[in-house]
Amino acid sequence: MQFDESPELDQFKDGMPENTPAPDAGRKKFRVILLLTFIVVSLFGVALLLKENRTLATLTGTAVVQGRVVDEDGQPFIGEIFILGTELKTQTDANGNFELRRVPSGEQILIVADELIGRDFSIQVTTATTLEMGEIRFETTAMPPN
Repeated sequence: MQFDESPELDQFKDGMPENTPAPDAGRKKFRVILLLTFIVVSLFGVALLLKENRTLATLTGTAVVQGRVVDEDGQPFIGEIFILGTELKTQTDANGNFELRRVPSGEQILIVADELIGRDFSIQVTTATTLEMGEIRFETTAMPPN
């Protein structure tokens, strides 16, 4: 305890006060805050490390599937990509590129679709990898007249 933190003599004129602050109460609070900060930063660091080295993907048995979809003229295809039987879905970007994360490992059915039709592709997904589909050509079939 520093001198300027010492109690005044007037506090003891009627005897010892009942509620005297602990001399190291400020240090104790500082230590608790420091410990909690260390725990939060450590957990964040571990989560970031697991994400970066694909350990989380290995533990969960998932992978990433990515590629580019073009139409029959070689132009970027704008549509939806999803894995059949899951809630995993994404949209292609303006260049036709897509990326699906947390795809379950094993044989999966990748669906490429627009508002009217869809096409399926059988893919084999390996845990903790990125399956690069390359360029997928989305060719429409004859549409029945309305």
